[in-house]
Formats: sequence, C-alpha cells, structure tokens
Amino acid sequence: MECPKCGHVQDDDTQCAACGLYFAKYEAWLQAREARAAEPAAEDKPGLPWLRIGLGLIVCAGVVWALTGKDAPVADTPVASASVPPPEAAAPSSGGLRARLQASHAPGNAIEAARNATVFIQTPWHAVGSGFIVSPDCRVVTNRHVVHFDVQRARAAASDPRLVAAEMARQRSELMARLGQMRESLREAVRSFGERSGEAVTLRLKIDRLKAQLSDVPARAREALLDEVSKAELYARTATYTVSLVDGSEYTVNRVDMSSDQDLASFRLPAADCPFIPRGRSTGLHQGERLYTVGSPQGLTYTVTGGIFSGYREHDGVRYLQTDAPINPGNSGGPLITERGDVVGMNTAILQGAQGIGFAIPVESIPQ
Repeated sequence: MECPKCGHVQDDDTQCAACGLYFAKYEAWLQAREARAAEPAAEDKPGLPWLRIGLGLIVCAGVVWALTGKDAPVADTPVASASVPPPEAAAPSSGGLRARLQASHAPGNAIEAARNATVFIQTPWHAVGSGFIVSPDCRVVTNRHVVHFDVQRARAAASDPRLVAAEMARQRSELMARLGQMRESLREAVRSFGERSGEAVTLRLKIDRLKAQLSDVPARAREALLDEVSKAELYARTATYTVSLVDGSEYTVNRVDMSSDQDLASFRLPAADCPFIPRGRSTGLHQGERLYTVGSPQGLTYTVTGGIFSGYREHDGVRYLQTDAPINPGNSGGPLITERGDVVGMNTAILQGAQGIGFAIPVESIPQ
C-alpha cells in the first residue's frame, strides 16, 4: 500500500511506518472535507437579484428634470369638480378581457374604469412602471424609459454609494464565512497530520488568499456592480416583460415598439376585447381642474392619487402638462385622467428637488 501523505510503500494498511499517518482516519477526514465542499455556497448568481433591484430602482425611478424652458400660456379659469359616473361603453363580449375585469372588479366610477385599463410593467432588470390600454385590440402605451435599459444611466448608478456599500458588505460577509470554515479545516488538519503536513500548508495558502481578497473588497465591489450592468445590458437585448392587470393576471410581452424621438413606447397584450381609456383633450384643460393618476408607485399596484392641473410647461422645446398629482417611481407611463375618466396625458417626470411638481406628455402627442 502507498501512503497518500508521504508516498511510502508497505504492506500494513493501518498506519504508515514512515510518517505515522493512520489511513482510516485520513480517509474519514477526506470524506468530511468533500462533504463540506459539496454544500451549496452563497450563490453568486448572474444578476445578483438584490443588486438588480437596486440598479432598477436607481436607473428607472422615472425621469427627473431641472426645468429651464419658458412657460407656455395657460388659461386661468378654474373648473369645479363633480362626481362623474363611469363612461358608457359597448357591451363587452362574454369571452373578452373587459368582461372578465367587469366581473371581478366592477368599476363604481370613471376613475375605477380607467384603473381597469391600467397595467403594471416589470422588466428583467427589476425596473417597474405603468402603462394603459388605448384600444379594444389591447394596445398599451407607456414611457420609453420604463422599458428601455439605459446603459449610461446604469453605469452612473453603479457608483451610487448605497449600492457600493451594500455590495461591499455582501462580499465581506461571504469572505469572512469562508475564512472561518478554512480556519476550522486548518485546525483539523494540524490535529490529524501536523503543522507541516501538505494539507496544513495548502490551507494556510488559501487563508492568505482570502485575507488578500478581504483587503481588496472596495475595488472588487465596484467591479461587481459594473459587471452587473453588463449582464443587465445583455438581458435587455432579448427582454421579456411581465405585464399584469388589476385582477392579478399576468401576460408576457416580447416585442415593444419604441419611439426614437419621444419618451413613448407601445405593445399589444395577447388578449381580446380589452377595456381602454378614452382619449380626452389636454388643450381643453384649465388651471385648477381636478386630475388623477393611476399607477403603481413604489410597487403599490393600482394606486390612485389626485391633484390639479397646474399649467402647461416646455422642456427642451417639448410641451408638457404640469400637475401636483403625485408622480412617483412606478407611476411612469401611467395615465393622467380627468374626473370624466378621459386620459389627457401620460405621467412621465418629476422636478428635481421639489415635491408636488410632476409632468405628463399630452395625449395629443401619443399616436392613436
């Protein structure tokens, strides 16, 4: 028999005559080490889910502006509010989506009717947003920034101190756990085979490498974040979006048409006879008129918030509707509606450093 530690060849299969190794004890130690190695380690999944969520929230939290354009003229006639019933529509077909939602979430007013035609959108990189159905054939419109992965913004977000600190903490925790296991293995090896055994020497080298990695955590954390951005960019090229409705039903959407010059995108749900929000006229709005948003701010799905029409504004030569109805992350792409339930705009942006100042794309800018 050949000793696995020193290579001495002998007939006795109990203990090595040259180095004193007990063969059965050594075999048991090897089996224990293999068992520990087979245990699932902290998984460094492609995309690190928590990290994807962090990037999604920072990158796709909606458009934030610092306005510099001049105000467009506005009418100053306030409009009194009134309770308005849901708009009348053609009877839904028995097998369509509209009939199903009518049965499960019968609208009691025009706002709830618009809610039934609002969708919640989730992307592969954990960004969220809203959209709304604009036709019976289930065409949905939303903001381009909701469904488009912006690599430049993502790389900038990867430097966010919150994400860097979280990734550093994760790496340190994982390395310390591995270091503790390695030190325990070293103690076992020394007890079994001695300070100068090959097993002990190998384990000391591994411990030194782990200590070096611990000292290099800040750089490794930043590298991991940038690597995550690259992975998310690859995912986005073949992105599959999850679109859900107020009754919790989900649809998978593979194709999205995006505007090249406006913050607009559209797709069709694989369904039939959908509820939809009728188009209104943003040009007929008056300051002080009540407006409502439907969306999923911070993931709180199908939240309705209200405010007033504050005026028309311009940004980079484009006309927008200003409102104090809250527009938060998750509301982007959702409808801005009147009390009659007509959509007059698409919730798009907030003003940097301010509260209660949001902007919507006028409905006239959304292709029919």
